[in-house]
Amino acid sequence: MSTVKVSRNEPCPCGSGKKYKKCCGSKDAVSIKDVLNHEVLELQKEVRAYALTHFADDMKEDFMDLLDILEDIEPEEKEFYEFVHSFWYILFGTLEDMDSIMDEFIHAKLPAVARPRLKNILKSWGDSKAAAGILTEVTEDKAAIKDCLTGKVYNISLFGDMDVHEGNFAFAMLLPYGEEYVAFPAIFDLPGENAAKFADYIQYSFEDAKYDDPEEYLAEYFIDLMNDIPKSLAVPSMDNFDWPSKGAEQVANMFRDDMTEAGEEPWLIGMGISLWMEYLTKTGKQVKKPDNYVAGLRYLVSTIAPTKENLTQKEFGEKYGINANRVSAYYGEIYDAVEKTIIELIESSNS
Repeated sequence: MSTVKVSRNEPCPCGSGKKYKKCCGSKDAVSIKDVLNHEVLELQKEVRAYALTHFADDMKEDFMDLLDILEDIEPEEKEFYEFVHSFWYILFGTLEDMDSIMDEFIHAKLPAVARPRLKNILKSWGDSKAAAGILTEVTEDKAAIKDCLTGKVYNISLFGDMDVHEGNFAFAMLLPYGEEYVAFPAIFDLPGENAAKFADYIQYSFEDAKYDDPEEYLAEYFIDLMNDIPKSLAVPSMDNFDWPSKGAEQVANMFRDDMTEAGEEPWLIGMGISLWMEYLTKTGKQVKKPDNYVAGLRYLVSTIAPTKENLTQKEFGEKYGINANRVSAYYGEIYDAVEKTIIELIESSNS
């Protein structure tokens, strides 16, 4: 869409059917895009007001269910996610005996929309998208997100007050806007230094969830992933844990350092340390050979989730100076103690 200048007596290019001088030509020059931008923003406000007027109870009930899933969120985080959820529910929320709130709004609003171009834009909003990926381009009026699951590049028109940066990792709910998209209501971005790790985490989560359609998965778990991704960088603190022995603490430190050196994701390291802590609590084991336990623990983690250093029992044994049978024995000892937790982790990731 570009700035268009036409004769004042010609039909207005916005499609209203009026002469240009009686419509958009009331100014010396007008940007059709600016007119549409304003009208699209007004439609976004209208659909949210429509949702809050007609579906407030459904939205509230669904958000309360979401709070049961989101872990340890602060009051300000709750307020933020309630705001985001109100837009998510309009597009992707499940309603009884009807399609989405957006589809209901489109059906109700279309007869009142006069401009053909705006009418076509509104019709297209039934095909909304959820996207998560790296911002590959940001200009004054445009951004591009390369989705980390599908590889699709979404070109997004920017208007209003949006401050996003190229290279950052971004989440966005998108409404079609001609050949481009508009964010509904905004692009939510995170610092770029961890963008590759965030993309890896979402890719693993998708594969672990056993979904066939990445777009369906991202739409369904959009807010969950927004909440989980920053926490995926955090490794549980070991400072306040009452280690039963120096050897037990040494295992945790060796595991953390070796996994970090191997380039493993922080959330994987955290999972392994949490399982090790649980093993110690349940068994009260006095650790005499830390290397043996590190080998067993690392092999255990590699059987639960994809790791970059994916070694066999024999290879882990060679790395830590023991044979494959010893790796198998220590792996089995830890697994037996934390089996219930592992099963719960797998079931929760598949639910």
